[in-house]
Amino acid sequence: MEKTASEKIKLGLFVIAGLTLFIFAVYFIGNKQKIFGNTDHITAVFRDVNGLQLGNNVRYAGITIGTVRGIEMINDTTINVDMIIDKSIFPHIKKDALASIGSDGLVGSMVINILAGKGNQSQIVPGDILQSSDRIRADDLLNTLSVTNKNATLLTADLLKITKEIT
Repeated sequence: MEKTASEKIKLGLFVIAGLTLFIFAVYFIGNKQKIFGNTDHITAVFRDVNGLQLGNNVRYAGITIGTVRGIEMINDTTINVDMIIDKSIFPHIKKDALASIGSDGLVGSMVINILAGKGNQSQIVPGDILQSSDRIRADDLLNTLSVTNKNATLLTADLLKITKEIT
């Protein structure tokens, strides 16, 4: 069965439209992940990455400035996280800045928040290693709450004894 010229033109237009859409999607996704931009990398050292994954956002002062490029476990207490950061942000981040891991909303994905340093240090350069601060985990909060509840139980029992003695 021979195809007519109009069918061949329609097929060609469909293929061109599909390729254009594919190229646009790749560029859009790559631009969002900072693949095609003017970027460089820095590293942060953590003891626990707590659910951090490749591609999670990196924020500085609430602004998304990059993404997590790699997570490498060095030993049982050291995990290096490699981040791709927009080069235009490098002059604003000082060498004494701290990196912490937080969540993006209540049940959102994890993000790395870079907290500003004192401001009297020099700016970071590509390849620098940032220090990290440990975040308070839900388990720690629950353990503290459990101890507080036990103390409150003891106090109320003692208060009950005292009020019985008074009456």
